[in-house]
This record gives sequence, C-alpha cells and structure tokens, in this order.
Amino acid sequence: MSHSGLAHRPDVAAVTFRVLGPVEVLAPGRAAAALPPSVRALLARLVLASGRVVSVDGLTDALWGEHLPSDATNALQIRVSKLRRALVAAGIGGDVLVTRAPGYQLAVPAESVDAHWFEHLVRQAREAASTGRVAPALEHLDEALRLWRGPALADVGGTEWALTESARLEELRLGAVEDRLELLLEAGRHTEAVADLERSVANNPLRERLHRLLMLALYRSGRQAEALAAYHALRRHLADELGIDPSPELQALAEAILRQQVPPRPSDRPVRAAAEPSSVRQADVPADGAAATRRGDRLPQRLSSVIGRHDDLETALQRLREARAVTLTGPGGVGKTTLALEVARRADETLADHVRLIRLAPLEAGADVAEAFAAQLGLMTGGPGAASAEAVVEHLARSRALLVVDNCEHVIDDVAGLVERLVESCPHLRVLATSREALAVPGEIQVAVSPLAVPGETDDAAAIPDTPAVRLFLDRARAVRPSFVLDPETAPVVASICRGLDGMPLAIELAAARVKALSVADIAARLRDRFSLLTAGPRTSEARHRTLRATLDWSHDLLSDAERRLLRRLAVFRGGWTLIAAEEVCSFAGIERGEVLDLLFRLVDRSLVVPDPATGRFRLLVSVREYAWTRLEEAGEVAACRDRFLDHYVRLAEEHGPHVRSGCLSWARLTEEHDNLRAAVDHSLDRAHADVETGLRLMGALVWFWNYGLRYEGTRALTALLEAGGGPPAARARALQGIGLLSVYYPTPQSRAAALESLALFEEIGDSRNAAISRLVVAWVGQYGGDAGQYRLMVADSRDELGDSDGGWWRAMTHYLDALLSLRLGEFDTSATQWRHSLDLTRPTGDRIIGSAILAHLGVALREAGHHPDALTVLRESIDEARHLGSLHGLAFALVHLAHTRLDMGEDGVTAVLAEADQIARRARNPRCQAWAAWGRARIALTHGDATLAADECRRALALLEEREFPWARARLWSLMAECAETAGLPDEASEHAVQP
Repeated sequence: MSHSGLAHRPDVAAVTFRVLGPVEVLAPGRAAAALPPSVRALLARLVLASGRVVSVDGLTDALWGEHLPSDATNALQIRVSKLRRALVAAGIGGDVLVTRAPGYQLAVPAESVDAHWFEHLVRQAREAASTGRVAPALEHLDEALRLWRGPALADVGGTEWALTESARLEELRLGAVEDRLELLLEAGRHTEAVADLERSVANNPLRERLHRLLMLALYRSGRQAEALAAYHALRRHLADELGIDPSPELQALAEAILRQQVPPRPSDRPVRAAAEPSSVRQADVPADGAAATRRGDRLPQRLSSVIGRHDDLETALQRLREARAVTLTGPGGVGKTTLALEVARRADETLADHVRLIRLAPLEAGADVAEAFAAQLGLMTGGPGAASAEAVVEHLARSRALLVVDNCEHVIDDVAGLVERLVESCPHLRVLATSREALAVPGEIQVAVSPLAVPGETDDAAAIPDTPAVRLFLDRARAVRPSFVLDPETAPVVASICRGLDGMPLAIELAAARVKALSVADIAARLRDRFSLLTAGPRTSEARHRTLRATLDWSHDLLSDAERRLLRRLAVFRGGWTLIAAEEVCSFAGIERGEVLDLLFRLVDRSLVVPDPATGRFRLLVSVREYAWTRLEEAGEVAACRDRFLDHYVRLAEEHGPHVRSGCLSWARLTEEHDNLRAAVDHSLDRAHADVETGLRLMGALVWFWNYGLRYEGTRALTALLEAGGGPPAARARALQGIGLLSVYYPTPQSRAAALESLALFEEIGDSRNAAISRLVVAWVGQYGGDAGQYRLMVADSRDELGDSDGGWWRAMTHYLDALLSLRLGEFDTSATQWRHSLDLTRPTGDRIIGSAILAHLGVALREAGHHPDALTVLRESIDEARHLGSLHGLAFALVHLAHTRLDMGEDGVTAVLAEADQIARRARNPRCQAWAAWGRARIALTHGDATLAADECRRALALLEEREFPWARARLWSLMAECAETAGLPDEASEHAVQP
C-alpha cells in the first residue's frame, strides 16, 4: 500500500488506531483516548478501509444498517464532525479525515492500524514457515497475537457490517492461533502445545484443525490413549450436535494413531487450513484421502484436493467397465490429467491388477512414441520404432493392467496406431487416454471433461455460492493465504471470477494463487488482461500449465494454418454463432465458404470450440476467445472481421426485426443473437463517423425488439448514433421515432422532444405512414398528462391513415391507446371495455407480447372499477404469457399489479411477488414498476405498524415515478405518504403535492 504524502506527518504515522478489542486511538506520548460511542463505528469503518475512500452509502450502512434515519446523509455529516473533534481532542489533527468523492477517507498508513499490522505479521510468519524458518515464524505470530485486547470491534454495536467484520477478524485470529500451534509441533514442542490446544478446542469445539493438532500433540507427547479419547469425544460431539462424522482426514489420523503409524514430525502440512468446514463433500477428494494404490502401481502421490469431479469419476469408471479404450477429451486446463489419475487411483481389482502411467507431454511432435512407451514401462528394447512397439505389446500381452496415456494430442496419430495394436493384442489390457481430441480407434468411448459448474449471475448475491468452481478457488486460495474466507463481500466477486473463467480449473487455480498478493476485487478487475494475470502456476508443473497463455499456445501450435485462421476470426462473435454466421463472417483471405464446416468441426474435435447440438450453435470459452482475439489483432484482421460481422447482423436484424411483434420465431432468433447484436451496435457506433447509414439501418430494424426487451439499451444506442450526425433524413427520423417509442412508459424531456421532432421530419419529407406512427407515439406519452382530447384526435387521425396495415396491428394499437387514455382519466369501466376490444383486434395479429400487456392493463382497470376477482384472473393470465414469452416489462408490470390487487383484497403473502417484480424491473431498468413495488412494500409496512419504513418506501416510489404515472395513481400514493407521515409523527410532505386525478 502506498502512503505518499504522509511521510512528513510523523504524528499520524506513529498514531495507533486500535480495533482488536474496544476501539481506541493512541497518539504519541499520550494514554489511549476513549472515544464517544457515537463515533466508534464510523472510525472503525474508515480505519479498516486501509486508506481507501468509503462511500456515503457504505458508511451509513455501517452505522445504521437497515434502520437509516430519515436524512441519513445529514446524520452522517454530523457524525463526521463529531469524529473530527474527537480526533483533535486525542491529539491528532482532524484533517486526517478527508472528504473525498464519493465519501470520506481516513488518510493514515495501514501500519498505524493494529488490525492491518496483525495481518502483515501473520503474512510474514507464513512466508517464514513456508521456507522452514520456524523460529522467526513463531516470533511474528506471538507479536501478532499480542495485539489483541479482547473481541474485535468490541464496543462498535451490532450492525450487519460490524458483525461481519468482527467475525472476519476473529477468523483471522483463530487461523493465526492454529498456525502458531502447528509450528510448535513442527519445532518438537509437543508438551508445551497441549495446554494451549486443549483450551482452544474447548472454546472452538467444531474446528477440526485444532482437534487434529491436539491429537498429534498428545500422541507425540507419549499420550496415545488420550489422543484417541480426544478423537472419540469429537466424534460423539459431532454426532450429537450435527449428526455427522469427523472428516476422512481425522478418521485416517485416528487409525494411524491406533496403529502407531503416525510420522514423527508433521512434514505434510494439511491442505485445508483455518476455517475449513468440518465436513468433506462427496465430490471433493482431499489431498491425503485417496484410496490406497496397489503394489506395483506407478502413480504420483496426489498433493491437492480433487474438487467437483465425483460424477465425472463415476462416469469414467463406468465407461472403463464397458470398453477397453476410453479417452478423456476437453480443452487445455480443464483437468483431464487430474481426473485420469484419480480414476486410476479408484480403479479396483475388477478393472485391473495394476496401473501404469505413460506421460507424453515432454515428447516433441514426430518423436518415437513406441520408444517413449517402452522407456516409461522400464523395458529394454532392441531399438526404436517397430522393435519398441513389439516389446511393449509383448510386455502387456498377458497383463491385467490399466494403462493411463496422458497428453496424446501432439502425437495423436502415432499414439492411436499403438493403442489400437495394444487393444487388439492384449485381451486383458485397458487404456485410459487424455487428449484434446479423440484417438478415433475402434471400440473407443469418449468422455468429454467439462469445466466446473459456476454460480449463475441471477443467484442470490447475498448467499455464499457453493459450486465446484467456487470451492476450487477457495481451496487453492487458502493454500497460499490460509486466512482467506468467503463472506458476503468476497463471495460475489469470487463467483464473478469463476464465471469469467468459464469454470476452467487451471485458470481458477492460477487466479486463486494471486490471492496471496491481490484482493479478489483486484483479481476480478485484472481479468481484462488475464494472460498477464494468470501466470503463477507451480514451478514443478509442466511449462504449458504454468501460465494460461502457455496452455492455449500449446493447443494453437497443433492447428493447421486454416484452423488457426478460423479460430481467430471466430473471436469476433460474442454470444455464440450458427454455421451460417461463421460461413458469412469468416470466409475470406484464405478460407473459402465451403471449407468452414470442416474446419469448424475440426476445432470442435480439438476441444477449442464448444458445440450445442440441441440448438445448432457453437461458442468459444471466454479465455479461448480472449486468446483468439489477440491472434486476430496480431494478424491485422480485426477491421475486416468486424465489418463482415456487422453486415451479417444488419441483414439478420432487417430479416427478423419487423416481425418480432407477430412472430415468436423472429423474437427467439434475435434473443439468441442478443450479445452479437450488441457487438454489432457497438461496431456501428465505432465507425459511425464514416458510415452512419449502416448503423441507422441496424438500429431501425431492432427498435421493436428493444421495445419488448431492454428498452434502455435501444435508447442509449439510438441517442449515441444520432449524436454522430449524418445519415439520410428518413433514417434519422426513424431513429428519433424509436427513441420516443422506447420511452413511452417512462418518458423524459429528451424522448418527448425526439417524438415531436420525428413527427415534424416525417411530415416534412412527406412520409405520411411514419408520420401517423410518430403521432401515435406522441399520444402514447399523453397517458400521464397533457390534453387528452387532443391526443384522442391524434389517435383517430392515425387510425384513418394506417388503416389495416401490418395485418391490422396498427388499428389494434390505436384502440390500445384509446384504452390507455381512458385509464389515465379514471374512466375505469370504459377503459376495461376498450381493453377487451383492443385484445380482440390484437389476437389475430399474433402479437402475444402486446396481448399480455393488454391483459395486465385490463387487470388494472378491473381492479380500479372494483372487480377484483376478475382482475386477479386476467393478471394471472398476463403473468403466464409474459413468463412464457420472456417479456421482462410485461412480467414486472403484471406482477406488481397482481400484488396490489391482492393487497386491496386483504390478502397476505405478497412480499415474494413484490420482490420478484422489483428484481425483474431492476434488470429491465423499468423505474415505473420499481416504484409500484416500493409502493406495495409501503402498504405492507404500514399494515404491520412500521409507519417510518412505509414513509421511506413511499419516498422511494415517488422519486422513481416523478411525473411518469397516471394522475389518480400519483394522488393515491401521495395520500398514502401523508398517512404514513401522520402515523409516524413526521413532517407532512404531501400537502404541497396534491395531484388532481
């Protein structure tokens, strides 16, 4: 951490800020200063930020949690002023507390904070221990533990932040205690360690590492019986409290103690460090928990856990029972070798009497494979080539062996020939190969090794994700930083790292190794340059597994020139692609269109392209795509590829965009290409200064797709393109019309102006049809205000102009707008009748999305007219349709109004409905539906007697709505706000904001 600018402030540098116990400030030459209770939490939050700026939201959350005062920002400013005065009184300049956007910073060096100094000392101790320097490591740990004066943040309070942070610090302390005790054992001070261990075990009865150390200390002190008694006491405690058994590691240690087979010194430090859960998942195989290998097996000892491969293990073992040649295929770094070795360790006598391992990675392409087999089998041969092959066949002819042949891809033809001969000539031999493509020998079964499962992006961010990829990251991170824990702050970041690395084990392990020096937030940010970041593989691993780039270089170098061309050009795709797309985009300069199919399938065979047979689409893993993109840049083909890519997706958008209203197939086609369409939009914006017309064509074709999906995305793109200037007037008018259309439900001054400008432009160039559509857009905005009579005339004029065009869709929409204007005016029965008429006109057009929207608005009209049971029926029908169609806006709108209808009927249990609606509305960036969700929460809070919370939710709803809601609805919301304020004894904010329905 840099502390530039603090060197000239010895008073600050020497100050000790203490949080490992009660919060205190110790200035030079002074006694520890007691701080007012009101500022302790604020100081602790700033101190533990390591000199970083803490946002206002972060500070208010730390101080008050969910119980924010009515004016949290002002309350925080008061606390900051108090803290500055307290710092001055303690002998420190108040100017160390700096106001810096977006919050505040305590400008002091990390070494002046006891918690940070504690972590520094623990790191030094572990570095010393890793190099065998036990005495210095113990000194550092003793100094670190002396910094503790009681529970961390002892007098800060019980907000969620304080509890989480104190738990984190306590976990670090316990990890340091365990490290110290383990070092005492390594130093041979077993008797000395026993007393401390017995006390620690009593205080932390579920920490298995402490139990393990206690068992070892007792045993090495000559107290075998007591060591076993300690184990049995733990087993009874776990059974009584949790209904589980001790971990396999402890069971194995107890058996070793019983048989007096424990090594005299703990030279094998445990893989699982502090804070590891006491149970071991079935899918995770601990480093020292492998099944015993048979005599004569030549397999390396496993040094780390195998995580998340239980199903793959079972599948591979089953395939070996079914076939005598099985190949594990998959991309580099997916874990084929690890899986193969674990399969070999688990192979029982029904499969083989012994295991032999052949490693081919060190061979150069073209090397004598048979000679390598013979050498690794320990055979003396008469020479290379045929003689070696003959010797290998003769040696294995009568053997019931499992032959593991690792890394075949670079010598695959020769390996395939030898393996085929072995299987034919050795009736009891089984072969398990690993390769990035299949051997393609008769009788071979392929087992595709996939990346590890990762958390989904929509998973609960507050939950600690428990997927194989996250468990692997945690395990490997603790190997370099035993204090590392998953908590609500780190867990979402680790989940995003695992997603960004596609669950690839090698990449995850390389990223986890960086935890020693970087925070997980830093690691996530640096994934943009992953090939510079992921370079920390073990020195003893093969060169191609020491960095992510080396792994991909290995695969790339095995490709033909044509395969390399196609691989790098495929990097232009963002969300996968179809064969047709690959043919149109990638067939130039050395690749003919007719060659793409064969080349693509070859890349699939080599595990570089991932196929999805169910959809007919293909994709690249993120790391492979990043690698291929660098190759595309090196080849100077980026511009050509992106231009061909843009042309392809302009044609696709123009083919399907106009039909999304009436064709589910077109909607589905554009939805599956959404990421590629985003990339095409970005490229059109990049080159807009030279060719704005292509961008206008693309975006004009996507307006209706955006309207039924992510409207903000279309608004942003159209606005950016128009700002670039240029283009035909008609195309620019359609872009303006699109901006207005995409914002009709939450208009802005800019979107209103865009709609009016588009109308003027179309009238100027004589495009009466598009002028009629823009007229409807202007009237659509009128659902919230303006002259309703004028808007009705505009709708009628457009109805006459558009007639039955587009299969009657526009006529149906004019009646939709009539119903919307009636709903605005509070003519609920009339509106309900109009909605039904609009629905009758819409259904023949096939537009189910607008049909779902009509049902939702019909539900609102029926509810407001007092027909609540009928409203529930149509709202539930709307929800079913919106879910089926993937309509985010329609689903959010129908859900919030279902919740309000049920609240009107006095029903409970609508909290979950509001939560789902709010989550979907946030995803779609729909402030109107977010406001209705907050309104619903306010109604529930008031019913439960929490008027203050209800008032806060009302304020949130009003801020989101602004003027973008039916007048009668805004009036009702302000009325609720007034009721909440009166009940809570708050100032009346509603009297100035009366809204006439």
